[in-house]
Amino acid sequence: MAKEKFNYTFGNEAVSTSVTAFYDAVLLYGLALNQTLATGGNQTDGAAIVKAMWNRTFTGITGDVNIDSNGDRIADYSLLDMDPKTNEFKVVANYIGVKQSLEYVPGMSIHWAGGRTTPPPDTPTCGFDNSKCQTIPGYAVLSIVLSLIVVILFIASLFIYRHFKLEAEIASMTWKINYKDIIRIPSEGFKTSMMSLIQRRNSQRPSVISDDIGSMISQCEYGRQMFSQTAFYKGNKVALKTLKRSRLELKRPLLLEFKRLKDLHHDHLVRFYGACVEANYCCLLTEYCPKGSLQDILENDQIKLDWMFRYSLMHDIIKGMIYLHSSDIRSHGGLKSSNCVVDSRFVLKIADFGIRSLRGNPEESNSDSDSHAYWKAFNTQLDPPNKAKLMKFHLDTCIAFSSRMCLFSLLTYDHCPPPFLFAILSL
Repeated sequence: MAKEKFNYTFGNEAVSTSVTAFYDAVLLYGLALNQTLATGGNQTDGAAIVKAMWNRTFTGITGDVNIDSNGDRIADYSLLDMDPKTNEFKVVANYIGVKQSLEYVPGMSIHWAGGRTTPPPDTPTCGFDNSKCQTIPGYAVLSIVLSLIVVILFIASLFIYRHFKLEAEIASMTWKINYKDIIRIPSEGFKTSMMSLIQRRNSQRPSVISDDIGSMISQCEYGRQMFSQTAFYKGNKVALKTLKRSRLELKRPLLLEFKRLKDLHHDHLVRFYGACVEANYCCLLTEYCPKGSLQDILENDQIKLDWMFRYSLMHDIIKGMIYLHSSDIRSHGGLKSSNCVVDSRFVLKIADFGIRSLRGNPEESNSDSDSHAYWKAFNTQLDPPNKAKLMKFHLDTCIAFSSRMCLFSLLTYDHCPPPFLFAILSL
């Protein structure tokens, strides 16, 4: 048509889509107008002309033009793909609007971005607006990381501070005692028993211990008693135990044991004042309990204990052992009646605990002769196979046995156990 009317031939240059659409629109209007006039209509009847455009198919400059019942053009589309080798767009598929189908061009394939061989999903994984992915903003991540670093540094600093504080306390050796500050009491003339109560040769009014403790004490047989050496330290009368060693090697485990003993305070545990570690003067200083030990009370036939006093002593043993097991000492290791002493207020306190590195030496351990060492007696009465089985028990089990035997000795003191004895021992 361009050649015939205007003597112009289109080459390979692209024609504007606006021009082709305008041409097809004018052609559609002409076809609808001719149909309206052919049916007796008027060129001024716009409604009739528009109605004639609907449901029409004709060939335009861009190919087949299809108009649906709403007056909309059913468009066809071509899918162009750039060949990465030639950098040219090529038609690889056509969408036919009338058929509503996509037809691929034979021998052509789509080059997907990123080396993919399959088309990407219709909807991105996180959605088009990233609403399906709960991402944390960068500043929030930075804040969390910095907070964690601060917390870790704080915890590490706390542990380091506690470590150096402990080491400083161990190095300070607050338990260390100068031998010049100890005033020894000569053994002769001041024979002091850790296991006897106040002695009176002439008992004026014998009665039970709850009425008058002084009236119960009779003449003691010193051959059956264990005496503790005493001394004065800074105005306080203390029990002094001389170690059969010329000197002590102060390593960290021993220093830590001394520190733990120094920090241990309880109403039913003997207080540890400190230790002297000077050469040839190695000794331990603990609280002095003038009323003697539980062994004294048990072996003295002149003493008659009422049940209220027995209950008080048993309560003191239990409270002391509970606190000892919950402390850093963890366990006693050799509980017996001679280790249970009574102070001036008739409060029972547990002694001879801790410092296992010193007490583990046979020369430093107290003799168990004439003492109620139930834990040792129970062990020595077993044959070797049973001893091997006993060693498998936890240490707390052995200490519980010793505690129960101390309670048993109190309950059966007058050879008349109460009816609820076995119920108590089974706890």
